[in-house]
Amino acid sequence: MSNRSSAPEKRSSERRRTRLRSGKIVNMNGRFLIECQLHDIAGGGAKIRVADARDVPDRFWLFDDRYGQALIAEIVWRDGVELGVRFCNDPTIQPLDDARLSKLAGKYYSL
Repeated sequence: MSNRSSAPEKRSSERRRTRLRSGKIVNMNGRFLIECQLHDIAGGGAKIRVADARDVPDRFWLFDDRYGQALIAEIVWRDGVELGVRFCNDPTIQPLDDARLSKLAGKYYSL
């Protein structure tokens, strides 16, 4: 992973700053890992912030609490607790089903 300060701008669509939106990081098996905040969102990716980025895998489902949807995300840069991700399509992976999305829409608390 490269640090974002040294990476050239490669965004293909305009970045839109959002109000802080809550989300969840879910492993590829659909298991909740950690809550996050969604910051800048572009057509192909986003900047997110987590409390502890050490255990966030390079590829995961990013669940957007506002819309109740999950997209596959790959980390393209890490900077402390901030992560830059790009959204990707992988036809070999089944989307999360409605029951799982409904559970993710609830509140999670970590110990």
